[in-house]
Amino acid sequence: MISLAKQKVREGKIVKVEIEYDESIKKLKITGDFFLHPEDVLDEIEKSMFGLEKGASVEAIASKIQSIMIAHDARMIGVSPESLAQVVKEALK
Repeated sequence: MISLAKQKVREGKIVKVEIEYDESIKKLKITGDFFLHPEDVLDEIEKSMFGLEKGASVEAIASKIQSIMIAHDARMIGVSPESLAQVVKEALK
């Protein structure tokens, strides 16, 4: 199944998620008008979601995102790991 979610997050930016999944995530693309430095960390976040069960909680998704951010000493502007996780979860519904 392929699903899309688009949401204006509480930090004020638009986040769009396109996801392909069955019982787990097969493919994920995150776009929007937020900023991430360094930019290539977004690829790492997307890859970290592969294989994640569709029933994963927002907290589990946010935790994965946060761990990637810490590992790469990355910074998000206009979005947070929690907000990003909420849009991913919305796409999984």
